[in-house]
Amino acid sequence: MSTKMKIGLIDIDSKIPNLALMKISAYHKLLGNEVTLTRPLFANQFNQCFASKIFDYTNMPILPRWTQLGGSGIEKNGGKKLDSHTEHLMPDYSLYNCDYAIGYTSRGCNRKCPFCIVPKKEGKWNAVADIYEFWEDQDRIMLLDNSLNTNDYHFEKILNQLIKEKVKVDFSQGLDIRHLNNKQAYLLSKVGLWKRIHFAWDLIQIEKHIRKGLKILDKHNLKYIMFYVLIGFNSTPEEDLYRVETLRGLGVDSFVMPYDKFDDYQRSFTRWVNHKAIFKSVKWKDYIYRVG
Repeated sequence: MSTKMKIGLIDIDSKIPNLALMKISAYHKLLGNEVTLTRPLFANQFNQCFASKIFDYTNMPILPRWTQLGGSGIEKNGGKKLDSHTEHLMPDYSLYNCDYAIGYTSRGCNRKCPFCIVPKKEGKWNAVADIYEFWEDQDRIMLLDNSLNTNDYHFEKILNQLIKEKVKVDFSQGLDIRHLNNKQAYLLSKVGLWKRIHFAWDLIQIEKHIRKGLKILDKHNLKYIMFYVLIGFNSTPEEDLYRVETLRGLGVDSFVMPYDKFDDYQRSFTRWVNHKAIFKSVKWKDYIYRVG
């Protein structure tokens, strides 16, 4: 007769319920083990511990050497990935008392942006699932796909499932406006949105794609959109200002993502743009003068 094991799961720095830990929890509960979401301080109280770290800039806590580590924050240092069986289990949403579904329907990306780890970590874009692999009749879904609209056939399949089930969606990692076409925009106009549709203007060179995509979105009366704007990687302050002011002129909100969170200029520019009351009332030259 097998002995029930006590499994400890440690979420080091996730900002949303950790999908990998929820799948590990589902696996061990199927085996009849007792699973607890815990803290590093209590790791020694368990027969086995799994810890996930998402970001490389957050501190690593002290953990027992036998703790199994994974996540994009440490994978380059030998962290483990889920095995194929566990990867495709229904997440255990009770671990976080999570009332919405979370998952991927595709992995990877065909772009080779030097600031992004996705192509190195996951390879080229590939379809891996549909919503039914991780959806349990919740009224909302958070899709974690890095580039869902890369492939027209897959995008149409997933959007039609969302429309059929009348579930609201958050395309949390954004869509690629360079792939956007009229068919995709039509489907987006029919799906229920949980949060705004996100795109990105990370490279100054894709302005023509931004303008073309916004015309397509406007044609289908899609107004609930926002752009991530990466600064501090390979752009000048003048190019940063140009992008957010161009988007403002086109009637679109920006959300700045600093490449170096500790750089004084990037921190100031990020706060100016992302604090909408300031952005709408104070010009950048006046704001930066006031903060020195």
